[in-house]
Order: sequence, then C-alpha cells, then structure tokens
Amino acid sequence: MLPTVEEICTKEIVTIGINHNIEEAVKAMTKGNVRSILVISDTSQEYFILTVNDTISYKINNIPLKTKLCDLTLKDTKQIDAKTNILEIINQDNEVYEYMVVVFENRLIGIISQTDIINNIDPQILMQKQSVGKLILQYTAMTIYQDESTFNAIKIMETKHIDSLLVVDDAQNPVGIFTTKDFLTIVSNNSNLKLPIKQHMSSPLETVPTDITIAEAIKFIQEKHFKRIVITDPNGKISGVITQTELLRLLNNKWMEIIKQRGAELSIINKRLIERTASLEEKASTDFLTQLYNRRKFDSLIEYEMKQISRYNDKELCLIILDIDAFKYINDTYGHDIGDIILKDLSQIIKLSIRESDIACRWGGEEFAICLSHTNLTDSVLVAQKVRHTIESHLFTKELKITCSFGVSQLHSTDTYIDLFKRADNALYKAKRTGKNKVEIGHI
Repeated sequence: MLPTVEEICTKEIVTIGINHNIEEAVKAMTKGNVRSILVISDTSQEYFILTVNDTISYKINNIPLKTKLCDLTLKDTKQIDAKTNILEIINQDNEVYEYMVVVFENRLIGIISQTDIINNIDPQILMQKQSVGKLILQYTAMTIYQDESTFNAIKIMETKHIDSLLVVDDAQNPVGIFTTKDFLTIVSNNSNLKLPIKQHMSSPLETVPTDITIAEAIKFIQEKHFKRIVITDPNGKISGVITQTELLRLLNNKWMEIIKQRGAELSIINKRLIERTASLEEKASTDFLTQLYNRRKFDSLIEYEMKQISRYNDKELCLIILDIDAFKYINDTYGHDIGDIILKDLSQIIKLSIRESDIACRWGGEEFAICLSHTNLTDSVLVAQKVRHTIESHLFTKELKITCSFGVSQLHSTDTYIDLFKRADNALYKAKRTGKNKVEIGHI
C-alpha cells in the first residue's frame, strides 16, 4: 500500500507571517536549520515559499533586509490533499515541485519535499547494478576557485540559478562546497563578502566514486541528509553532481515498470506514468540551452530518414552543418552568459528559416546541423545562404554582429551516414579556411 502525503510530510514546519521582513525570515530559517520558510498570508488561506535562493537574489540586488515579505514577489505553493499517495504526486505535474503544502479541509497539515519522497521509496526497487557514473555526463558540476571572492560565488549562483558551487584548488582538486545553507550563515552573521570563498565553504567535501550504484547513492543521501552527491573519478577529479531531483526522475522510471504489473487497479496511474515518461524522453532529446534537438536525437532521426530513402528510393536528402565564426573571441571578450544568449537567438533564426518538416539540432558547442528531406543540393544551398544572410544581418545582444560558415552535402545512393556527414564537415572546414561567412558544397 502506497503511503499518503499526510503520513510522510513534515508536520513541524517553520512559518512566518507575510507582514514580517526579510531579516526576520532569515533568522527563523537559520534557527530552524531550513533552506526555505512557509510564508502565511493574513487570511491563512494562501501560502508562499521563501527560499535561500530568493535571499541570495535580494542580497545581490541590495534589497534592504527590513523589506516586508508582503512587498516581495514570492513563489506560490501548490496545495495538495493530505490523502493523496506519493506516486500520484510524482506524476501529477509536468515538473517536480521542490515543496508542496499538505492540507486537509483547508487546514494546514505540513509540507512535503523531494527529500520526504525519496526517503519513503524503498532503494531495493532501484537498479542495483547501474552506476551513477553512467549519468554524470548530463549533470556536470559548477566550480569556483578557492581564492575567488564570496561575492563572486553568490553572483554565479544567482545568475546560473543553482544552489551550490564546488570549490577547487589551482589543480582542480575539490576542497569544499558552498551551498545555500552556507549563504544563510553569511547573511545572519553579516559576513564580509570580499573574503575568499574558502573562508565560508563547507569542508572537507564528501564525495562518492563513479562506480557507486543508484541504490547506494540513495542510501548515502539519506544517511548524510544531503541534497546532492558529488562524484569523482579514480584520480580524485570532479566528474559531476547529481541532485535529488535527478534521482527522483530515475525512481519515477522504475516505478513505471512496477506499476505495469499491477493490472487494472492502478491503470489510471499507469497512464500518467506513461505520459510522464514520454515527457521526460522529449526533454532528454532536447538541448537544454537552445531547445533544438540534441546530437543523439538528431542522429536517430536522420538515420530513419536515410532508411526511408533506401526503402522507397523516391526522395532526396541534404545535410547542412554550420559553425559560428570566432565564437571563442565572443566568449572570452563578453563572457559565456552573452555567448549563451547568442546561441539561443541563433537557434531561433534557424527554426524560423527552415520548414517544419526539416530537422535542426545543436551538434555541439557553437556548431549546428540541419537535415533537409525532399530537397536537392541546389535548393539546400539556397536554404544555407538564406540562413547565413539572416544571421549576418541580425543585431544580437550587446549590438554584436556575428557570421557563420556552412558546409552542405547531398545523400548519394551508396552513402552511409558517416559519408554524408564527412562531406558536409569537409565543406565547412573549407569555408572556414577560405575566409569564413560563406557556404561550401561537399563533393565526392
């Protein structure tokens, strides 16, 4: 029998009235050793969440600590009925809520968090043999050098919307971690933000090896009361970080396999699981920054198109590869945040310049690929020229102008995917070598 949220929620919660100020909220969070506090409206019918990340933003933007909570834009909470079971909570929304308010007949019962859910799912149902090392490529860690200022660390966390930074020495060895909990201590003590981050980090840093299993990772988090695990390779270098959120998604997929065996009694929940798995698969196929397909998904789609051509022999296909010229200079001069904005804007230009039936992806870094089905080489070159001219004419953020180089190739009857790609890649290299901002054709 699945437990209800009333059975597992945290009933001893830290609350504060909406007419109190930021300073009072921070003190209450520090005293209660929590990373968020439940803000109650005057009518007690509405609940909001104030998190440590919110207070970081206030600190950076110099919002006075005496500012009342009612004058801030606080996060709304989702209210859920106390009798709801935890599996329904996992699958009832497109996104996993970090905190949800548990109510019964309009009466506040408690708060349920990701930690509560993880602690009440038996690790024995997890994949016992798969290691977390297979997942770390998706969850890279954000680091900062130990001698950088605390203010810089807080600024990175606020800009990147993250709740932790790994602190490393000059040799890139992990020496500590700076989390939102450490930030609360800084605010409470009114500490000097100019001091190096090593003076405020938590140390020593506890890590796990890449071969730890998912079940062992869950147990580690439960025992240590951590929000994340830091993974290191055999040389002691940081390989990545996986949070509770990602582990929860893994649990969700495993639950789906179990529920399929339970028959008609849980058919409705099973349907929700299938829909959620499809949603997660779509996210796994999409590049997070640009929202274009990622390379793995693009490979599978273009190979499918090639099989269709081989089977019916009645349509043409071309591949375009483009690369931003001198993108390293932009990142080095204006910073990676500006570079990211340019990548997103460029992706929109590509989307608007091609047909809905065409396939576009972020191939990697500043390189993109477009698959044009039912299109010959001449028309594909025209498409590439259209995209090139649009990019060249566009005024990007900071009033920057950029250009791209293009390589185009057409599929031949004897081609493999590697052949098609190699010709386009060689053409792209030729465009770069002979002046940039041009379209070259890959010939046999």
